[in-house]
Amino acid sequence: MEYTTLGNTGTTVSQLCFGTWRFGRSTGDLENETTREEAHELLDACVDHGINFIDTANVYGTPDGTSEEWIGEWLEGQDREDLVIASKVYFEFDGWGEPGPNDSGLGRKHIRAQIEGTLERLGTDYLDLYYIHRWDDETPIEETMSVLTDLVREGKVNHLGASTMAAWQLTKALWTSDVEGLERFDVTQPMVNAAHYDAVGDYLDVCADRDLAVCPYSPLAGGFLTGKYERTEDGGVEAPDGSRGSLDDVFEDRYATDRAWDVLETVESVADEVEATPAQVSLRWLMDQDRFTCVPIVGARSPEQLEENVGAVDVELSGEQFERIDAARSSEQ
Repeated sequence: MEYTTLGNTGTTVSQLCFGTWRFGRSTGDLENETTREEAHELLDACVDHGINFIDTANVYGTPDGTSEEWIGEWLEGQDREDLVIASKVYFEFDGWGEPGPNDSGLGRKHIRAQIEGTLERLGTDYLDLYYIHRWDDETPIEETMSVLTDLVREGKVNHLGASTMAAWQLTKALWTSDVEGLERFDVTQPMVNAAHYDAVGDYLDVCADRDLAVCPYSPLAGGFLTGKYERTEDGGVEAPDGSRGSLDDVFEDRYATDRAWDVLETVESVADEVEATPAQVSLRWLMDQDRFTCVPIVGARSPEQLEENVGAVDVELSGEQFERIDAARSSEQ
């Protein structure tokens, strides 16, 4: 495993982060995408591979909080100081029963309640990183940054992060921290991958300018960049049974574009050249971003998938190969 400093912080993390959003998650007829036993097996595999960065959220699992609870059980047998643990706050929380009017958002009352619940479920005194999961239009950013600053100064949180939001919102939060003398966001978690060309350019420009680390979720485009999907004659996607492409109607609209297929073709070509898998090349392309620290969040379903993901650390892309993927991603369609 390779390690890197997390943006402008003094914290060192593995170049891959392990995401736990599937732990205990039930959707439709599918119960527990990842069971407790499988979750603990995956966490053991992370440690075996040198991954020290674990990402969760208070709303992961069914009911909310299940993922944190299972991680907390596993943490009892680990050295807490060897690990970097991140969680999040914002969404309506149902882990304590029917949500009330203050069981969502980024107000002082909700954040205060949720940090205590998160720490209790994880069985730890502090978080290394605490993200706001989304932007809250109803709460002044001054209030949010103030209570988050209190959590840092109380020793309950080491660093602050921001997930998906607009570039202007991230800029406003950073400006507020500067002007008010408050703690600032040091890490971001947008959706970034080679296949999905979304309006994140301005957001990433802010990250680069302010030395914020980027920990992208869905780095393999929901599995699209693994190469397991095939294009049908009518331009659709043929997906293996049980894969995201066959479960999620949004998948086809988000990833299966002409540009995305061009990116996948380029990624597969580079993979052949470097004797790696398309998934490994896609992850390496993210890790090789030079404008900011980039630590992709992988959500492997099995130790075997995790081992493949970790293999990205040993892949070397030439400047020409990196630029080919970048060009395919940026091409006009």
